[in-house]
Amino acid sequence: MGKQSLKNEGSAESSSAPEGPHEIYKGTLATQVKGVKTFSFGTSLLGIGMQPMLYEHISAPDSSIPLMVALYSAVGMFTFVTPFLIHFVTKKYITDIIFDPKTNEYTASTYNLIPTKRKIIFKLEDISIPDVPGAFTSLCVKNTPLLCIPSDFLYPEHYIKFMGYDKPVDFQLRTPKENSKDIP
Repeated sequence: MGKQSLKNEGSAESSSAPEGPHEIYKGTLATQVKGVKTFSFGTSLLGIGMQPMLYEHISAPDSSIPLMVALYSAVGMFTFVTPFLIHFVTKKYITDIIFDPKTNEYTASTYNLIPTKRKIIFKLEDISIPDVPGAFTSLCVKNTPLLCIPSDFLYPEHYIKFMGYDKPVDFQLRTPKENSKDIP
């Protein structure tokens, strides 16, 4: 009787997913990514707003040119380079994925340069796993590299489908003779 009840619990658990659109993935770093991008974007706007005032104070006749170059370089780096660097690192991070079982479509969300959500709608056929993944890349959706963390999936069966672990393995074992026949 104990084994029977475990089987029933397992099947009830796998069918517990809602029938309407529901969240299957929630990135644990989503709030931190949004916070860092918002802070960086805000400080960049502040830096751009301060440019005229800095120029006025630095362009005084008794100011040294090396000091002006150093100060403008520092302000320019924090104003322009930092937001692009942060965006380069975090643009692939998936914050959440919604699955609609009626259409079998997934909607993944990432953050843009300006911290607003960008949605990517896709099906399982649109997912490809790179042979050699790039930095911060676990899968490609419509040729867009994305990063998702396996432990953040609320329903792990979707991760299994994404990565193709449910498909048979093709080891592509061929002899050198068969390979030479394929080449015309």
